[in-house]
Amino acid sequence: MNFRSIILSVLLLGAALYARDNTDVIVMKNGDRMTCKIKGLDSGVLYVDFDYIDGTASVDWSKVAHLESKQLFLVKTEDGSVYQGTLNTPEEGVGRPIKIETTETDGHGTVIDASQIVRMIATSDKFWQRFNGEIGFGTIYSKGNQSTQYSLNSETSYVRERWSARAGFLSNLSSSTGATVSTRNSLNFGALHLLPWNHWFYSGLGALLQSSEQGIALQETYGGGLGRYLTHTNRATIAIVG
Repeated sequence: MNFRSIILSVLLLGAALYARDNTDVIVMKNGDRMTCKIKGLDSGVLYVDFDYIDGTASVDWSKVAHLESKQLFLVKTEDGSVYQGTLNTPEEGVGRPIKIETTETDGHGTVIDASQIVRMIATSDKFWQRFNGEIGFGTIYSKGNQSTQYSLNSETSYVRERWSARAGFLSNLSSSTGATVSTRNSLNFGALHLLPWNHWFYSGLGALLQSSEQGIALQETYGGGLGRYLTHTNRATIAIVG
């Protein structure tokens, strides 16, 4: 598979993301109730989409009192455990820490203290609906020197209970009067697999680069190793890889 074929694959995967109705519910500690689409949780921030807001909104996880969703999520906790299921917050007394109940597809439920959740990632029991990602395009025009710059980016990730893979593409093209058109294309990809021992994992990564300004037709970089999370909370993640 050549460089252009790989780029096309990343763009198509990013474009193949599925849409679902905004039927999830979150209730804040101040009593505000909102219907939305929960996209995920990372670094103490809950990402959601609203019908009446363009783009993704960020919600402080520590201020959420209740949530429920029939969408399947992968839920990762500080001790390295991973759960899959829909989300619901069981009723708690005033002032008590909230807990998230993940209901597995077989009906079995697991209650998790919300403060112990590191990440939540939307997933599905269907292969193509397990992909998450985005595509962006931008252009800048300067009348002074008749210059134009185009940028295109795409990011795709595929996450399962014990492993994940991702790929990202970035392309820039610049042209101006009296100058040669310059291009820069980069593709980064990687994968991570959690080992049976909590906090241990092995991972691999790679990068492809083409740059007309630097005279690079194709530069390849690959690496990998065994790693361990030193800190893995909903506020900070520190890991070493050797």
